[in-house]
Amino acid sequence: MRRLIKALIVDDEEPARQELRYYLEQDADFTVIGEAAGGGEALELTSALRPDVVFLDIELWDLDGVEVARLLLKQATPPLIIFATAYDDYAVQAFELNAVDYLLKPFNAERVATTLDRIRHLIQQQVAPPLAGLLAQLAAHRKTAKIAAWREERLLVVDPEEIIYAEAQGHHVLLKTHQGILRFPGTLQELEDKLDRRFLRVHRSFIVNLDHVREVAPYFHGTYRLLLKDEEKTEIPIGRTYLKDVRSVLGF
Repeated sequence: MRRLIKALIVDDEEPARQELRYYLEQDADFTVIGEAAGGGEALELTSALRPDVVFLDIELWDLDGVEVARLLLKQATPPLIIFATAYDDYAVQAFELNAVDYLLKPFNAERVATTLDRIRHLIQQQVAPPLAGLLAQLAAHRKTAKIAAWREERLLVVDPEEIIYAEAQGHHVLLKTHQGILRFPGTLQELEDKLDRRFLRVHRSFIVNLDHVREVAPYFHGTYRLLLKDEEKTEIPIGRTYLKDVRSVLGF
């Protein structure tokens, strides 16, 4: 008995999921093992079902598809990822430049068939397109609207405005939020790349939400600390390397 290629469809629009499922079910080599309407659900289903390929919409209601792809690639055995999107000139150019397959909405039977042939080839050859460069390129173009972070075994979706500050501790990045301490699944630099101008890197180990800064306090030998508005009245050191940028932004 031949082994079927297991597919997961991720799209927040049910008609798009149904259409893609129809095309996949016409191919005897593929089986659809699940559907997800959002990024958080997609990550949970991928972990539980172990699909061979994930058809991933870029525009999702919770997590950005680029963020979902980044997290999928961190899994021990990541699936192939095929991006599905409405026409986005920048994204299409990025896909083609990086030789990554994609599907444009509305789907076309011939184009889907071409993609399925390519998936078959990649699985037979046991190779995967290099996505790291593409994801960095797309992330630089698209600021992430939501942040995924762990609380114990649960992956939460957080609005950036909920983050008070982020701290790198060893191999972990911890987020102080209104929901408590969460763990970001990436580096401090990766987090910084996702955040907007409300956030400022003030130290090699700290990023601060400027909306939560109460005071800039002088410290020893020409150094400064940021005093925050949280209940713990947290004090964040300003690194000498970052002092010029902090002075420029805060005007002191």
